[in-house]
Amino acid sequence: MIHTPHDVARLVNERGFLPFFESEIPDFSLEEETPVELWFPDDKTMGVWDWKSDIILEADCAYGKFFRSKACFVSMEVFPHLVNYRRALHVLSADERGVLSVICENKSLLSGELKKLCGYESPRAKRESNPLVREYKREHAQAVRPSKPRKARPGFEALITHLQMSGHVLIAAFEYKVDRKGRNYGWGVARYCTPEDFFGAERLRVNCTPEESLKLLRRFLKSHYPAMTQSQIADVLEYR
Repeated sequence: MIHTPHDVARLVNERGFLPFFESEIPDFSLEEETPVELWFPDDKTMGVWDWKSDIILEADCAYGKFFRSKACFVSMEVFPHLVNYRRALHVLSADERGVLSVICENKSLLSGELKKLCGYESPRAKRESNPLVREYKREHAQAVRPSKPRKARPGFEALITHLQMSGHVLIAAFEYKVDRKGRNYGWGVARYCTPEDFFGAERLRVNCTPEESLKLLRRFLKSHYPAMTQSQIADVLEYR
């Protein structure tokens, strides 16, 4: 069982892959290693949800949606090979390239900043004070129909998840609002950046092909999780 961020950091580097949430793969998550009081802390107790930024720094690891589009810590022993393989596996769409270019240009961005710069945060329309005018606009909007159906633009969450799963983006930290006493409150907001900007390009360089990286990753998982089946290993490594 874990009790401190240090315990989690050690576990990440021992196992290489540590998903945040439990799956049908046994003993393959932080959730299974966490006491109930740290998974569901009370108002006065910090739990694993609050430790993520500390774990990222102490373990010197990557964090993001790397396993089935869900949160996972990945050690630097294997992350460069995961990036090498996943980037070859997934071809970015035009929308994904657009979001990635904004991140690259700004080095790192909070989730809200990135949404705004990419046009995913619409300004709030001013409320009409006259109720008769509001009713007229509502009825008029219902009566007007577009002549051609528009193709829906992919949502921001889908795009940023794809960029993480493909090894192009990670979460560098979580930042919180601070009250007048200097205490964090609310949910942490993710700060996104590229692996190159977070670790440096040199640390991500591997002298092998994507196929060779895949073989190395398979061997790593089998040696660290002997009970894991070939199907489960594929489930961890493939872009799904």
